[in-house]
Amino acid sequence: MDVLASLTPLQILTPVILALAAFGYVRCLATALWQTLLGTAALAALLSLSYPFIAANAWGWGGAAVLVLGAVALSRLGRPPAPAAPPSETVAASDRKDIVIDGTNVLYWDGEVAELASLRLVVSALLKRKYAPVVFLDASSRHHLKDKSLTEKDFAKALGLPQNRVMVCPAGTEADAFLLKYARENNMPVVSNDQFRDRAQIAGKLRLVRGIFAKGKPIFEGL
Repeated sequence: MDVLASLTPLQILTPVILALAAFGYVRCLATALWQTLLGTAALAALLSLSYPFIAANAWGWGGAAVLVLGAVALSRLGRPPAPAAPPSETVAASDRKDIVIDGTNVLYWDGEVAELASLRLVVSALLKRKYAPVVFLDASSRHHLKDKSLTEKDFAKALGLPQNRVMVCPAGTEADAFLLKYARENNMPVVSNDQFRDRAQIAGKLRLVRGIFAKGKPIFEGL
């Protein structure tokens, strides 16, 4: 208590602020690794104007590099493992029934939080029924899943599908427009609980397959 009483408010707050800053930096690395590292490099370039990369400053720059590497390591420790892909299903071309999945919508079928596992289970269930899914996702799906590093390749691997059957639509667009057009042009049903009210003219001509989860398994209406 005597030690605390002798400290000024600034001396007490400084380690707290530094700890919060470190925590925030690790969180930024966990959710947007390359963007955060790019920002770090830009800050280092700015600081180098005052503290150039010379022998006299080697310890300082070396220590900063070690801290950044440590933060990167900590951010990766908190990263959830890549979801396992469902068992591979082989569907003969003659038996294949193509179907479109509104992936961003299906992410929310089993609760209020987006879950890639829900989409994976729906894909697996359709494969077992001899369907060949084509999955469309909004670019914002990465944000919903709290992993902005996910690519089409990552989604395809997690879903057990070829990469050419998973489409992540460009940022600033909605997957609805692409998936409805694709389904109409190829005469394919659409798996989604979306009402598509803003595109009712197109959606009204398609077969929509609704679904829910019961006891951890998807149940479809309209297949």
